Amino acid sequence: MNRYRLMVSRNNRLAGHFESATPWALDAVQDIARCLADAGYDIEFQVADGERRLLESGPEGVRVLHSEPIFKKAVLP
Repeated sequence: MNRYRLMVSRNNRLAGHFESATPWALDAVQDIARCLADAGYDIEFQVADGERRLLESGPEGVRVLHSEPIFKKAVLP
């Protein structure tokens, strides 16, 4: 499953971001990007390209304590 993020800004100030990893994520991101662009916001589209993981190694084996997606800029289809 793909994970997408929209970075939303206006007048060179970051307003926030929207992130989705649902099966219909690309459709949702496209709809939201269109609405925000029509309202005058600048949008940067990003796609998850990897993952950072914090691991713990113990007698029971290795377990993931935390994971964080790594995003890269992409062109919104």
